[in-house]
Amino acid sequence: MLIKRLWKIRTLTVASVLGLLLGGSLPVSAAQPAPNLLPYAHEIKSLTSEDYSDLSFLKPLLKDKTVVSLGENFHRVGEYASLKTRLVKYLHEELGFEVIAFESGLAEASVVNDAADELTAAEMMDNSIFDVWKSAETLELFNYMKQSRQTDKPLQLAGYDMQYTSPMLTVATRSFLSKVDAGYGKAFMDFDNEAIETYYGLIQQYALENKSNPIYQQQIAKVIQKYVPKYKEYIRYIQERRQTFNAFYPSAPHTTDTILKGLQDRVQFFMQGQVANVREVYEARDRIMAEHVEWLMKVRYPGKKIILWAHNDHLAKNTSDMRIFEQGKWQNSFTSMGELLHQKLKDKMYVIGFYMNRGKAANITTLKEFAIGPMPKGTLEGKIMQSGYSRTFVDLTKHTQADAGNKWMFQSLYAAEDGLTRVVIAPMVMKFVPKKQFDGLILIDKVSPPTRAY
Repeated sequence: MLIKRLWKIRTLTVASVLGLLLGGSLPVSAAQPAPNLLPYAHEIKSLTSEDYSDLSFLKPLLKDKTVVSLGENFHRVGEYASLKTRLVKYLHEELGFEVIAFESGLAEASVVNDAADELTAAEMMDNSIFDVWKSAETLELFNYMKQSRQTDKPLQLAGYDMQYTSPMLTVATRSFLSKVDAGYGKAFMDFDNEAIETYYGLIQQYALENKSNPIYQQQIAKVIQKYVPKYKEYIRYIQERRQTFNAFYPSAPHTTDTILKGLQDRVQFFMQGQVANVREVYEARDRIMAEHVEWLMKVRYPGKKIILWAHNDHLAKNTSDMRIFEQGKWQNSFTSMGELLHQKLKDKMYVIGFYMNRGKAANITTLKEFAIGPMPKGTLEGKIMQSGYSRTFVDLTKHTQADAGNKWMFQSLYAAEDGLTRVVIAPMVMKFVPKKQFDGLILIDKVSPPTRAY
């Protein structure tokens, strides 16, 4: 789930590799599915073309939406990044969406967006999003963002996560505080660097399932006791001088709120370190992410249409109803940001889940390549593969009643997933009713790992 998860986050944390691969009880799907068995399916002809004629079916579906969510059931997949980049361009150029918001730090992305004219596209990407998306495929999106800044409707970069993403918040907060007291600004940078290094140094000694270890709990409690009160002190300092700080940023009035949100996220980020229950970690984080998206919509970018980029598990509409095979047993998934947003936005939001059939991807933490699929027949992927296309889009919203051709949309189906703690993707480890979770589905037949950006 992008950085999905604090623990599996690939760069920031250490994840235990659960070598859980369910042996499929269903026969493997044929390499060449029978064509045209899904007459309502749409073919996506290209991953990168700027000719959007093959995407024309999206316009009536998305023209009245305020938020479009682009998911993925695994992070390190090159074709996902390429197609999502193409869809973002299409939504910006054809349907007037003006903000692309990543499952990455709110403050870091905001700082990068404000400094975009002074940064290269590679610098923007490197300092605003989690490592799982740093690739040549995603860099194309940042090149596009840079180019769009020369127009009267630039594509704005945003984030909505509360996890540490890059040093940009540290640097920006030092500069911010130094407007009033240079010494206090430098003191913050030294403090924040030490706090982050200490926190991750401790986290890296323990796998997620060992957070209940009494020794770890004692040590993380000391870390929280040492650093959280100081973060709160910096927050109070800024709040008490809000008008003074605002005066330094007349053309960027959101700056004070952005810095405050970044520091408040630091507090929440550290506090999560002592929570041993995986579901509780996810739900606490997703509540904050939902609040951040609402802030982006109401305060930072009021009236602008927003694209959300994240893992499927953060975007699906009723995630708490999903069943997932995790740590040797079937259990319900967590209540996600997507579920919380869907309760408020309802039909103003359109959620697209991304899935794959076969190929290769890269381990989230080690980057080692591993093989995928073909996915078993009878699964979600197997059903959509009946389109006969190499890249298929299926809208679920127009199917209101089950019939012989679409009944799979109304049934509980297995699908591939990396779960809450796995760092590879496995078939048939998630089960859900497609119509309850997504408005649209994209299946890519053959995938490959992302290409290194530099």
